[in-house]
Amino acid sequence: MRVAMYEILYMQDIPNGAAINEAVEIAKKYETPETVKFINGILGSFAREEISQ
Repeated sequence: MRVAMYEILYMQDIPNGAAINEAVEIAKKYETPETVKFINGILGSFAREEISQ
């Protein structure tokens, strides 16, 4: 999740959706489905907030 947030904040050449998708795919391997949904929601909200600023 931290890496995706870094990519959203500082790596403009990586689309936000790609950063979020990569984090979710990694989480699917190690976490429960509820945690994956949580990570997806947090990163989606974070990305929307960064775009609005």
